[in-house]
Amino acid sequence: MAHQIIDRAPAIGRILTRAFSVMAHNPLVTFGTSLVLSGLPGVLLNYLIFNQRDTQSTGLTIAVIMSGALFLLISFVLHALVQGCLVRATIADSEGRKASLSECIGAAVARFLPLIGASLLLGLAIVLGVLLLVIPGIMLIIIYAALIPVTVEERLGVMEAFRRASELSKGARWKILGLAVLVLLIFWLFMVAVGLVQVALIGSSSSDLSRAFSISALLVSGLSSTFMTCFWSTTQTALYVELRDWKDGPATGRLGEIFQ
Repeated sequence: MAHQIIDRAPAIGRILTRAFSVMAHNPLVTFGTSLVLSGLPGVLLNYLIFNQRDTQSTGLTIAVIMSGALFLLISFVLHALVQGCLVRATIADSEGRKASLSECIGAAVARFLPLIGASLLLGLAIVLGVLLLVIPGIMLIIIYAALIPVTVEERLGVMEAFRRASELSKGARWKILGLAVLVLLIFWLFMVAVGLVQVALIGSSSSDLSRAFSISALLVSGLSSTFMTCFWSTTQTALYVELRDWKDGPATGRLGEIFQ
């Protein structure tokens, strides 16, 4: 028998509360994996670019470009893994428990190839959509906002995950757009705050202000990447939980049984 849609539409307040809750309850997994798998690789990539920015050697320039491309590929893979980890951590928090690091890594590794496939296809589609007057790209982000959590938690194939994510978002897409705008605003406020702290720490008395600012920028990029990856992934999964419970009814403990 099909589940009856419960009379509780997704709420942006509950989604954000759930996202902040998992970050507060499980900082080791959420911020730790985001730092190691997203923040630090970003710092290394930015350092590579910064350290070689003034080179005049064609050979070195080509090497830097190739190294940068390799780092981007590695970063893409690591980003998919950290998303898988944070999906499991957020789902566990919604079930009233704290997921271990090994459980989260296990969930991400178990769905590694579908994660890569779904992330790559959606990323290419969004880029193409943005090139086509931007609006189609935004629409794709909204329609498939729950794609990654669906891929990890419901263990579907890539195309089935796309269909499921689209079904979940139907009827709530204006709210998803509002959530996306609010998340972007939070990111912007975070970047402004970090920038002000950065300027205050460097000051104007540095003997090498330019280099100090550049080194500081590398650290800020790592911190920003860590926070944004963590916050966006937990928010995506919190949205998924709201949509799933709205469409299918509450499923406390059902998904967690897979990892027991």
